[in-house]
Amino acid sequence: MRAFETAPAEVQEILNKPICDLGLRLDGSPLDRFVQQLYRECERKGLKHFKPPCYLTDEWGCPSGEPVVGIPFYLANPQLSKLEKEMNDLEDAREIMMYLRHEAGHAFNYAYELYKTPKWRKLFGPFRKAYRDNYRPVPFSRSYVRHMAGWYAQKHPDEDFAETFAVWLTPRSRWRARYKGWPAMAKLNYMNRIAHKLGNTPPVRAQGDTDITVSEMRDTVANFYERLMADEASFADLALDSDLIDIFVSKRRRKGVRSGVEFLQKHRKALIDKVTYWSGVQRPIIKKLVESIQTRVEQLGLLVDTACEAEHLTDITVYTTALAMNYLTRGKLQP
Repeated sequence: MRAFETAPAEVQEILNKPICDLGLRLDGSPLDRFVQQLYRECERKGLKHFKPPCYLTDEWGCPSGEPVVGIPFYLANPQLSKLEKEMNDLEDAREIMMYLRHEAGHAFNYAYELYKTPKWRKLFGPFRKAYRDNYRPVPFSRSYVRHMAGWYAQKHPDEDFAETFAVWLTPRSRWRARYKGWPAMAKLNYMNRIAHKLGNTPPVRAQGDTDITVSEMRDTVANFYERLMADEASFADLALDSDLIDIFVSKRRRKGVRSGVEFLQKHRKALIDKVTYWSGVQRPIIKKLVESIQTRVEQLGLLVDTACEAEHLTDITVYTTALAMNYLTRGKLQP
């Protein structure tokens, strides 16, 4: 795989090692400070007895009904983080805390079994509602807070609560001012009241069962990423050529231009971040879409006018967002 071939030598050395044999630990790893920051934030908000156990696993998550937080294993090792950056988009410090606060919201819900109460169900909906990955949100709805990219709170009542918890917990989020007059304020006020009520009360469930742990992950590092890549959607059949030729510059021009691929690579993460945030389409789909665009720009040998790079960036961002919104509303990128 191309990313494996370009990975640094110290990364290639661990590709054929089983993940369970890498000796990965949360304590003492680069992640430890983020977990401790989460605990401090909870304590400052008055949650004196809430410190959800965290563990290393294959992805961010909180097993349903279990008050524990799973953190991706690659964040605990510098070499694995380099590989993740090559294969995907490595979370920065801000994003790690966003994920931790969100997953802690699930854990808080389960630790105090709030989802069983009539008030919780009235505000957020039935906990046992069917969970669908391909949900159709209502963009800009004021009935939900916004924390994660997109309209993630609309995915499920449990996600709605986790997002509400995360907004409430985030330092300097100014949620009272930001959500003033929104129906979502009722959910934030509920979170604030329940925190005051339960702050000095030990959780009903202080411990929980984990999902797969890093010590049980017997795949090699290479196999783990090969399987992820195999599961990703393919957009090879997209008809992009005529649109991309309109957006970029033909290779026939020689002066005042530079590589379109280099241009897209420079802005790749920002483009994925912004389109994901504003469209609400799942990040892996947007990532694959941007990669497909980049591949076709390279194949066509398209260029950018160095005097109009801002216009090129605006055009490709709008174009990618339009495709994403097609996917959101119709379930496909193009008619």
